[in-house]
Amino acid sequence: MDFQRFKEINDTRLNYREMDDATVVSNYRNTGCGDGYRIYLKIQEDKIIDASYTTTGCGFGITALAMATLIAKDKTIEEADNLTEEDIEKEFSFPERRKNYPQSAILALKQAIKDYKNGAGVPREKRITGARALEILKEKGNLRGEDLSSIIIEKMDLSGIDFEGADLHNAFLQNNNFSGANFKGANLRGAFLNNSDLSNANFQSSDLRWAKLTGTKIEGAIFNSALYDIGTRIESKHLQIFDVMTKAGKDLYLKQEEI
Repeated sequence: MDFQRFKEINDTRLNYREMDDATVVSNYRNTGCGDGYRIYLKIQEDKIIDASYTTTGCGFGITALAMATLIAKDKTIEEADNLTEEDIEKEFSFPERRKNYPQSAILALKQAIKDYKNGAGVPREKRITGARALEILKEKGNLRGEDLSSIIIEKMDLSGIDFEGADLHNAFLQNNNFSGANFKGANLRGAFLNNSDLSNANFQSSDLRWAKLTGTKIEGAIFNSALYDIGTRIESKHLQIFDVMTKAGKDLYLKQEEI
C-alpha cells in the first residue's frame, strides 16, 4: 500500500465536502463496521460533473470514497453505474484485509445513482449543511429539535448551545467546544465527536450508538440513560460512563437505523 498517498488523501480529505447544489444526495451505511456514508452527485445531461462525500468512517473509508468520487467525475450515469471495486484499486491498492472498503464505496456510489434514477435520496428540504446549521443557530439562538444529520461542523465554539432532541446522526463534529451544551434526547447515532470538549455537557437519554468519543474531555458530563452499543467508542479511562448508560444491541441498532 502507498502509505504516503494514503496520508495525503486523509490529510487533505480529497473530495470530502458537503455540496449545496447537488442533484442527488444519498445515504449509505457500511453494515460491516457501522460507518455512515453520504454521497453528493451533481449531474447535467446524465453526466456526473461533480462528486463528493462525507463519512464518519476511518482513513480506509475516506480513501475508498475519495477514489470512488474521483473516478465517477466526468462519467455518464451508466458508465459510473458500471464501475467496480477493481476500478478503485487501479487508483489505490488496498491491503487484503481492507478490500471491503472499496467494495462499500462502490455500493454507496451505486446507491446514489439508483436514488437519482428513482428520484429518491435526501430531500432538498432536509439537506442541512454545517453552514446552514450555524445560520439557524444565529436566527433561533438554539438548535433544539433540528434535523442536522450528517452535517460537518469542526473547530467551533458551541459551548452551552441547546441541541435537545436534535437529529445529529452521522454528523462529523470533531474538535469542537461543546462544554456545557445540552444534547438531552438527541440522536447522535454514528456521530463523530472525537477530540471535542464535552465537559459538563448533558447527554441524558441521547442515542450514542456507534458514536465516536475518543480524545474527548468528558469531566462533569451527564450520560444517564443514554444508549450505547458495541460500536460506541470511548477511551478506556472513561469506561465508567457505561455504568449509567443503557446498552442496546447491534441488531437493534441496525434494525432501527434510519439513514
